[in-house]
Amino acid sequence: MIVRDRPSVWQLFVIYRLSILRQIVWQVLSVAAFSAWVVAASQRWPATFRSFSVAPFTLLGIALSIFLGFRNSACYERWWEARRQLGALIGVQRSLARLTRQTAPDSDQALAENAILHQIAYTYSLMAHLRDQPTPAEAAAYALPPPASAVTLRNLPDSMLQQLAAVYASMMRRGNFGEMLYCRFDERLTELAAIQVACERIKGTPTPFTYTLLLHRTAYAFCFLLPFGLAQTFHYGTILFCSLVAYAFFGLDTLGDDLQEPFGNGLNALPLSAMARTVEISLLQILGRTPLPLPLQPIDSILR
Repeated sequence: MIVRDRPSVWQLFVIYRLSILRQIVWQVLSVAAFSAWVVAASQRWPATFRSFSVAPFTLLGIALSIFLGFRNSACYERWWEARRQLGALIGVQRSLARLTRQTAPDSDQALAENAILHQIAYTYSLMAHLRDQPTPAEAAAYALPPPASAVTLRNLPDSMLQQLAAVYASMMRRGNFGEMLYCRFDERLTELAAIQVACERIKGTPTPFTYTLLLHRTAYAFCFLLPFGLAQTFHYGTILFCSLVAYAFFGLDTLGDDLQEPFGNGLNALPLSAMARTVEISLLQILGRTPLPLPLQPIDSILR
């Protein structure tokens, strides 16, 4: 995720590395080059180009703008829902850790601490699972020992939740707390499972491909046909105007592609590693551990 101070007015026009332009520069240059060819052709054969009117392009541009607006709203909703779910994850992890720390009897303090550390491992494992990355070293360092019957699992975070549930069930069976308190632990684990399912749903259900394909085709058709309607009116100003239109339409289209993958590795993806570090710091603080790890900081204005 891009994290930087608000740029000044002059910086807005020169920022390139963190802008969407670097992803669409070839599309914009292609439209500019094609527009230059159309303008040159209109100067050579003016009678042919007088038959083109800008009215159809106006109607098509309005329709395309509406479609892009709807798609980007849907993509941003996916991004924002993912952010809400991960924010809730941090809250539930803190609540479960406090409950575990405060209610565990002295005889089970070591097991309770290991359960809280296992929560940290679960968080790192879930973030790696959402990014389709190998389980990080932090997960192995904090996790409870796997059961002897463990096999290769496709959903490691879900298995880690089952281990946590087994810990609280064993504490209840030993009489360390009653069923009412166990229900509170189970509620927190259920909330964690619901958050994981919601994140997996967002990750596994992209926006409909046919809708995206329709917008891609319409944007290309509009940007490459527009010079024919403007060449006789704006002459060489058509190149600049069509380039700006291509920047707007291709930029919005590409931004929608970025936002619909909130767990990816793009510039606008959510900072999963930083969120996992936040959970680690919070839970270690509940345990009274020192020194605490430092929060992750943006590198070149990018927070991962």
